[in-house]
Amino acid sequence: MVRRRLYVEERLSRLAVWSLRTAIFALPVTAIGIALYATETLDFRSAVYTVLAGVGISVLALLLALAGFVVIWNEGLRGLGRVLGAAALALALLMPTATVAALSIGLPALHDISTDIDDPPVFVTLGAARAREANALAYAGEGAASGQEDAYPGIKPMELDVPADEIYAALLAMVTRHKWLVVDAVSPRGGLRDGRIEAVARALPFGLRDDIVIRVRRTAEGTRVDMRSVSRNSDRDFGSNARRIDALFSELAEAQGRRRR
Repeated sequence: MVRRRLYVEERLSRLAVWSLRTAIFALPVTAIGIALYATETLDFRSAVYTVLAGVGISVLALLLALAGFVVIWNEGLRGLGRVLGAAALALALLMPTATVAALSIGLPALHDISTDIDDPPVFVTLGAARAREANALAYAGEGAASGQEDAYPGIKPMELDVPADEIYAALLAMVTRHKWLVVDAVSPRGGLRDGRIEAVARALPFGLRDDIVIRVRRTAEGTRVDMRSVSRNSDRDFGSNARRIDALFSELAEAQGRRRR
């Protein structure tokens, strides 16, 4: 009787074993989806399905870990370390998805944000390259403008009492410093034409691509800067485009000191 009790106490929980195996299996499934999208091997939809498969496996691993913990607690089996490891790994894999879901609460389904909703900056080079992709770069119009005004009333043009060429150079340096991929750059030539910077940025947490165009226009008092940021694939940006515009404009204002109007 004593030997049998010792055997039961030393027996390893099968739920603990399978919870850890499942969590480990979820890791490459999720990572493969993200890596293949980042390297442009998979399109966005296929990558999302792959990542969601990894998320589903992570949920299964977490449930197995919880069940294993209950069994270990009640029957005194071994495997607590495996259960805790499986739960930690599963939660780490689920955290990015949970973060995205939390960010989406209360935010409108917008993917195109512009500081000028009446005359939004136009994509020239990227517009031609992306004519057939998921989100076209033609501005969505009144519906998008109305939703943006309600959600982000602070997204406005920036006016500065500085020559257009100086502002253009400062913005190009900032875009380069942020490691956005510059696709096209047209200087304002002393204000004789609109300056334009087109670039591609990566948005967290999954490295989604956003297309950006910045317009630098000469005014009677100095220079007006407009910016537009558009999510390439998803129909909602979780606030990333508005945050990007606000951050860049704040950086430009700080660089220009008190000369912001």
